[in-house]
Amino acid sequence: MWFRTLKTAHHLGGMNLSARFLHGYGTLKRSKGEVSILVVAGAFLGVFVVFPLLLLVLNSFRDIGLGEIGLAFDKLTLGNYSIAYMNPRTWKMLWDSLVFAGGAAVVAFLLGGGMAFITERTNAPFRHLTYGLMFVPLIVPGMLLSIGWIFLLSPKIGLLNKAWMSIGFHTPFLDVYSMPVMWWIQGVMESPLTFLMLGAAFRRMDPSLEEAAIACGTSRVNCAIRITLKLMLPAIAGVALLQFVRGLEAMEVPLILGLNSGIKVFSVNILLSLQEVSPPDYALGFTYGISLICLTVAGLFIYLRMMRQSEKYVVVTGKGYRPGIINLGKWKFAAAGFQIFFGVAAIGLPLLVLIWVSLLRSYEVPSIEMLSQMNLDKYTSIIGRPGMTSVILNTVVVAAIASVCVMFLSILLSWIVFHMKIKGGAILDGLAFIPYAIPSIAMAIAFMVLFLSFRNPIYGTIWILVIAYVIRFMPYGTRFTHAGLLQIKKELEEVALTAGASYWKMFLRIIIPIMKPSLVGGGLYVFILSVKIFPIAALLSSPNSKVLAVEIWQMWNVGMFGEVSALAVMMIGGLSILTLLVGTRTLGQITG
Repeated sequence: MWFRTLKTAHHLGGMNLSARFLHGYGTLKRSKGEVSILVVAGAFLGVFVVFPLLLLVLNSFRDIGLGEIGLAFDKLTLGNYSIAYMNPRTWKMLWDSLVFAGGAAVVAFLLGGGMAFITERTNAPFRHLTYGLMFVPLIVPGMLLSIGWIFLLSPKIGLLNKAWMSIGFHTPFLDVYSMPVMWWIQGVMESPLTFLMLGAAFRRMDPSLEEAAIACGTSRVNCAIRITLKLMLPAIAGVALLQFVRGLEAMEVPLILGLNSGIKVFSVNILLSLQEVSPPDYALGFTYGISLICLTVAGLFIYLRMMRQSEKYVVVTGKGYRPGIINLGKWKFAAAGFQIFFGVAAIGLPLLVLIWVSLLRSYEVPSIEMLSQMNLDKYTSIIGRPGMTSVILNTVVVAAIASVCVMFLSILLSWIVFHMKIKGGAILDGLAFIPYAIPSIAMAIAFMVLFLSFRNPIYGTIWILVIAYVIRFMPYGTRFTHAGLLQIKKELEEVALTAGASYWKMFLRIIIPIMKPSLVGGGLYVFILSVKIFPIAALLSSPNSKVLAVEIWQMWNVGMFGEVSALAVMMIGGLSILTLLVGTRTLGQITG
């Protein structure tokens, strides 16, 4: 009854009295819970985010060998960096990394940006199907997409090159082991992120300035250059820079395609120095890892600075504003052609060729005669392959546990930052976001150093993969939970606390159920990323904790092309079902 009185007073004008009473009561009620939550969250992030990176930095300045990795301050030297950067091959590797990242960013911007503009601002046909189309590259692992393009554009066995030379040409149409093709594949993989980010910017942009310019006689081309482009400049520059940073940390495409043509980027060289050399060259691997971190952190710092300047380009709009839809007229066909081109060239061809190869006993050019030889032997071989059940089980278990842990920690962190507003909450949010700036291969090295520094039962098991995945994908989880929690009023929590509910009961019975859609969407997205990711698994997995990404790489290296294709089709099919369960628009929350 007294609570109803307070609420009545609130509505009648006694807002300050009731609000202060509830706030004071809630503060007393949760003081112990605040301290415990802050301490636990801070300790977790400190141990698994900050400490591994500090260990990596320390060991990059040590002259170490086998069994000498750890928290020690002996054998300190600058020799590792001196040796690395006095080698001309390091500077070529740096150049290759920058060129690869830059070219991939351009392709991703053209593909994703073009599709975003067509979908959000025009009346092009098929634009309502674009969301589903753009998320296909998101669920296809980069290694499998690269393998598909090898079957298409290999100078010796590529189907497109064979068709090209069959009509009279003496040289291949394109060489898959070249920088332009690497740009294309990496750009296709990153185009969904560009589509989401620029699509959101197109939806928020007020078209009134464009309409006023056109009404004054300005041509649409001139309007696009002098108004639309300037209003979109922060978003365009930010997306381009972010894609450049993601290109710097990419591994699968340069590993599959670059090594055959002498193109080595930082991420690949790190893997080779730690796995392909005996004994492992820790000094070189750690040095390159720190160098790669510096590059990506610098790029993300510039990106965040640019995003802070975006307020200069804000246009104030009213409640009834809607984005203007441009009537393309006869250009509808060109827009439809671009959509079809993306669907066929970027997605359809590599997936179809993987299906084709998986249904044959040996790799052959498609023909009517070969249709009669199609069978499911490769799929049967994969299912009956020794150890495959264990690999699939490891993959599912690791991805499932990691996704649940990521979303639980993310909602807890979002709650601390936005609802509890504990002193230090913003610092925790910053610590949780650090892994976004750390390349996956560098994160894997940091965890390798951490768990080799002391005896423990975790290294070499699936649990080190779970911990690494949780830390790596926590920034993605918080994008979902931050956006969802901001829409929940704090009054719900205050009512529960005032009615006598404990802090944890309120969290589990009120916050979690309301946040269920965001938690499910984010969890499934993290699950997909955990199944796809290769760099962390390549360094931290063991024969007993092997996952699908590593198994595919090993099978490809021994020439099991048909089996790899069958496994690729099964893997893509499973991830596609998960994506349909999530809903493509739900995944758009990652850009929030």
